Amino acid sequence: MWRNTMLPVRIYFVDARALIPVLAFVLQWRMTTLYFALAGVVVFVLLEWLGLTFPAALRTVRRLIVGRIRPAVPSWKKRYYA
Repeated sequence: MWRNTMLPVRIYFVDARALIPVLAFVLQWRMTTLYFALAGVVVFVLLEWLGLTFPAALRTVRRLIVGRIRPAVPSWKKRYYA
């Protein structure tokens, strides 16, 4: 029983964290919110089908936004004129 504690929580075939857009629909019942929620779930299901989990997909999106170069030195410790 305790062996499965590391597995992600699933609701049918969808990772439970991918159902966060559905929470927006539950909080505000509009057709546009339903469309956004379904589109969000479909996107995360497709990403998982491609081999990316929900956290890995968020890290990939962050990498696309920030860029490939991630310096090891924080910006406030950089020595510009040395």
